[in-house]
Amino acid sequence: MYRIFISGLAYDRGKSGIADYTNNVIRELSKEHKLTILMLPDEAEIFPISNANIQIVKAHKILSRALLSMFWHLFILPFKIKRSDFDFIFLPAGNRRLLSFYPVPGVVTFHDLSQFHIENKYDGFRMFYIKKIVPFFLKKAPVVMAISKNTADDMVNFYHFDRNRIEINYNGYNEKAFNSQHPTEAVKEEYSLNKPYLLYIARIEHPGKNHLRLIRAFEMLPQSIREYYDLVFAGSDWNGAKVVHDYAEKSEVKDSIHFLGFVPDDDLPPLYCGAELYVFPSLYEGFGIPLVEAMASGVPCICSDRSSLPEVGGDAVRLFNPETVDSIAQTIAEVLGNDELKADMRRKGFTMIKRFSWKRHVEKIISSYENIK
Repeated sequence: MYRIFISGLAYDRGKSGIADYTNNVIRELSKEHKLTILMLPDEAEIFPISNANIQIVKAHKILSRALLSMFWHLFILPFKIKRSDFDFIFLPAGNRRLLSFYPVPGVVTFHDLSQFHIENKYDGFRMFYIKKIVPFFLKKAPVVMAISKNTADDMVNFYHFDRNRIEINYNGYNEKAFNSQHPTEAVKEEYSLNKPYLLYIARIEHPGKNHLRLIRAFEMLPQSIREYYDLVFAGSDWNGAKVVHDYAEKSEVKDSIHFLGFVPDDDLPPLYCGAELYVFPSLYEGFGIPLVEAMASGVPCICSDRSSLPEVGGDAVRLFNPETVDSIAQTIAEVLGNDELKADMRRKGFTMIKRFSWKRHVEKIISSYENIK
């Protein structure tokens, strides 16, 4: 049993992909190891995992300010971690929070470099931080893990990071929660989903998550499809959400578009199972856990032909150009109109998901530490 210090200062109130990653890794690590987790006070209150192996330490609420948090994490936190207290440090969001030096061995997970692919994704300071500050300090980390080959390639191309120092460690998914056996009636009633639907689960972020082009593609579909199906978005509002909502409100198909907001974990499995098709038009993903969850739920999936999504989906998915509305629309229509194709995609999806396991992911974190201790 190891004593592990984990930073949770990039938890996003539990409503982001990094938060989901943090939850899953901590849940698995805490089965066999003692964890001390640093969190903001309000986020500690909503953290969903509690057992005898987890101790939460609350940081000062002033660190909710991103600028202060970034620099406190870099230059103050390393002095607060004592070698006598911990075997190693685990940083679950290396693209957000790093240390300037490591008083004990450290393992860092790096998720993506979407900022190099999506112009003006964040404000000027955050763009400067990820492009200039992060690469300097990332190279000081003893172990660096990328969640996909695509992310590793970006680290080499944009950060000139030594490829031999990057360990690829695929994300997992919650195998107990996501399967094709969930009854769907209750969740459809809860969210007033009265028609068959196409599903996309992502925070409402424009332009990165590409909701606008998916809406436009839905508008282009034959009338018979638009009248039969709804388009369902699940996810919290984020940067640029107003642009998406404003467009949808003026759309001729607005009555067929549903924004569910943040969906609790318990509702996600039946929501997936009820979908006729999962559509993932994001312009960039470091991994794309919802794609794996959808495949595990027995839903045929179509997705962008870029970033990590073709790597994760393999031959189980149909790809489209996410910057071309016509390509998205054609792929939707192609899959919806072919029952044999949908059945084949489901079968292949169940095969693809066998590559992804949180247990294996955590085992690699531990073995990587053991190789450097």
